[in-house]
Amino acid sequence: MKNKKTKSSKAKKIKTVKAWQETAAKLLGILLQFASIYALIVGLVGWLMPPVQKFISGFLYLFGLPTDFSIFNAIVLFILASSIRHRRRLALWIEVIYFQFAFVILGIIFLASYFSGLVSKETLEAANFSILSLSFVILGVLISLATVIVMILSRNAFPTKIVNGTWWKALIIATGGFVSSIIGGVVASYLTYHGSVTLGQRIFYVFKESVSDFRYLLPFVQNIFNYSSGNNIWVSSTISVIMLLGFISAFLMFTRSTQRELSGNAKQELAVRQLILDYGDEDSLAYFATRRDKKAIFSKNKKATITYHLFGDVLLASGDPIGDEKSWKSAGEAFLSLARAHGWTPGVVGSSEKGSKIYYQLGLNATVFGDEAVVLVPEFSIENAAMHDVAQVMRRAEREDYQVKIRRQADIPSEELIELTRLTEEWRNGDERGYSMTSSRFGDPTDQQMMIVTANDSEGNYQGILSFAPVGSDKLSLDTMRRSPNAMNGVVTFMITSLIEAGKEEGLTEISLNFAAARQFFINGETLQANALDKAARKVMKFFSRWYQLESLYRSNDIYLPEWRTRYICYDNGGSLTSVLFAIGQAEGFVPTNISSKIKGFFFHDYENSIENHWWEKSSFIKNVHQIEEKKRLELSNENNHDDTYLQKLNDLKQLGIAPYSLPEADFESVKNLRMNYENTDEFDEEEHSIQGRLVSSRGRGAIFFADLSDNQSKIQLVIKRDVINEYSESENRLENFATWKKDVTVGDRVLVKGVLMRTQIGELSLRVNSWKMLSKTLVELTEERKVSQTTFIEQTEKFSKIRESLILNGFIEVAKQEYLALSVGYDKVFSIHNLKINLLWAYRSADDVREFLSKVIDEDSSVNLSEIFPDPEMNKEGTPELKRALSFGLPAFTMAEIFISEETSNLGVNNKNEKK
Repeated sequence: MKNKKTKSSKAKKIKTVKAWQETAAKLLGILLQFASIYALIVGLVGWLMPPVQKFISGFLYLFGLPTDFSIFNAIVLFILASSIRHRRRLALWIEVIYFQFAFVILGIIFLASYFSGLVSKETLEAANFSILSLSFVILGVLISLATVIVMILSRNAFPTKIVNGTWWKALIIATGGFVSSIIGGVVASYLTYHGSVTLGQRIFYVFKESVSDFRYLLPFVQNIFNYSSGNNIWVSSTISVIMLLGFISAFLMFTRSTQRELSGNAKQELAVRQLILDYGDEDSLAYFATRRDKKAIFSKNKKATITYHLFGDVLLASGDPIGDEKSWKSAGEAFLSLARAHGWTPGVVGSSEKGSKIYYQLGLNATVFGDEAVVLVPEFSIENAAMHDVAQVMRRAEREDYQVKIRRQADIPSEELIELTRLTEEWRNGDERGYSMTSSRFGDPTDQQMMIVTANDSEGNYQGILSFAPVGSDKLSLDTMRRSPNAMNGVVTFMITSLIEAGKEEGLTEISLNFAAARQFFINGETLQANALDKAARKVMKFFSRWYQLESLYRSNDIYLPEWRTRYICYDNGGSLTSVLFAIGQAEGFVPTNISSKIKGFFFHDYENSIENHWWEKSSFIKNVHQIEEKKRLELSNENNHDDTYLQKLNDLKQLGIAPYSLPEADFESVKNLRMNYENTDEFDEEEHSIQGRLVSSRGRGAIFFADLSDNQSKIQLVIKRDVINEYSESENRLENFATWKKDVTVGDRVLVKGVLMRTQIGELSLRVNSWKMLSKTLVELTEERKVSQTTFIEQTEKFSKIRESLILNGFIEVAKQEYLALSVGYDKVFSIHNLKINLLWAYRSADDVREFLSKVIDEDSSVNLSEIFPDPEMNKEGTPELKRALSFGLPAFTMAEIFISEETSNLGVNNKNEKK
């Protein structure tokens, strides 16, 4: 309880930052950044145009900033500007006290001395101090005082506190640097000046040199501390270098990031996965938020989240917020607040235009990073002439007898999955790359819905492995991509194309492939209207492509003619873009992290992100992941008018280890043949029969049940006895016992049953069931309406089958939909079947002849529409395009008959006596 109270009290201390406070903090950072750049330019060049330098110096003077510049001042101002940008409160107090507040105090002292007569006018005139200068001092005091007041009131915009224990460390470093500079200066003076000077004089001289640079950081001090340094360049240079290193090190120690271990946990990942299942249908990067090196922060209502990782002092998020779009802004505010509270630079990589707009509303800037290649599956066609390279690869794979398998990870045997995991590690070239578009794992037990694509050569050896993350129910996003060193060229193209073609039949709509960074530079530089800047940028990108595969990723994706979707980088301000780009380079594997981490290790209190307790490997966590996925699947099934009761029965079968969907055994009899063979038999032997079909009725209770099983040709009664089924299930070690049948088998299920024939007391032919197997579990109740609908469908199918047989026996040829073309090439008798209708064309026959023929083929319930057609273009001006096209090939005169089987179609204006000429 004590810990909870402590956390609660801390939470109450966090105050909301108002818009004007945020603006004031940004303006202060920009002001210091501008002053540092100006100081660096003046320190290096030594001068600017007098009017420009005078104007800028006067402007900075009003805010109490130094006007006499040096490289030392520039570095100090640059570090201070960086700390202000990271919203470190200590940097705020240093800046306000050291510059504006000191300017106010010294300015008031000067003005008091001036107006009280302590400073004579002659002295001021000798220093070229005029009335304008006096006005500038007064204005500077007022502006600096206003700045102090505004920044004190805006202190909530600087929430970052210093790391515990850094005060004394920074003090030791600063003191050590100061002492070392004096020692180094004394040594340098002995080496460069051999005059008769005592040790005390040398130390005093070196001491004045050591503190001389600081006088330029404050206004008026250069006049109070009137000392001209640099008499001995070797001494002053030695002191400046040592002092500079010591001061910078101490300052960085003060303002270092309060980094901590940033990694997810089981509770967070489950929450993220739930949001992905609920809202991630359109986000191709959403699933990669489950990376174990990412941590999540949620909106206030927990309906949206942003996942991130800490690289140095950059808090880098990837992709769009996940969850309800109405809560994206709240999640973004929480993300930025977290970054501000710890002095981290916020950054986002791979956000879409929609997500970037949210970050822009929160104050971040956005710029194009690259493009994501998305293949629109229904529009993909290998017959497209522009896909010559893809078609060539497919022909090569066919010649070399390559085979592809496309399976969900859940359908791959564990032994095979282990082998595939081993191969992905073996074939990996260097360290794993990717952050925003990869899960950085393969074969994980929580990724059962991953789509795994494998390619095997003619000998059955694996040559390529791809994995795709699920995006909703009809999209995929590329995750892992591996190829064997011995694989044929284009094996990855072969696997991707095979998946796309198979996806058409499975209802896939989109497949997201690789991400092409900086693609716009290649595109703009290739055009005829490209300017010199575009061409230069393209050359630079091609140069870096030698190591980072920028162009090859773009080219390898472009062969599929994808839709390119722009992805963006979001950053805090111009000064932070470099840091964010460097962090992205680390995240995506382009910049090695071990070197930079060693350099930053002293100044940034880093923690290793590796976790000894691998919570994702625990069975309880894996079980929870599977449960939320199953729950979501059941919800989706329920949205498709599936009954909760039937879904629960399906889940019960799975829990028992019984497959709700399986294949029947090879040998089984039809119910129709069984009845025909034994309809008149009264005595039966113990021969076991195997039949399969759908249960159309069920009744009984206690230890015996009766059911009717139909295979669409005939029906037979089943007798299910508890003692018989249980005896067989125990002897054959089967899970399908009587209790399971009684609880989970319902009308509408398709089952395979084995048993012996018998007759009931009333003489009905029945099958006493010995064992049963579920073939297909129904998810809806088989109502009387559905029974009638199914019966009607069966009757219609049988009618079509009989009519087809009769037409073929009478010399008719079945063709596709282009019946007219069939007549034009020489066929006289053709027909086609589609949409519950038979189209029949008979050349050189009148309507009466056709009607007389059809009266022997179809029953009275069917309706017929007859039309006599003569190949005269003038008579067929209103004909269909297909008919007009066929007329140009030379059609014979013919009669067309439209035969309708369904009773509904006969009521749509079709009359079996209707004839047209």
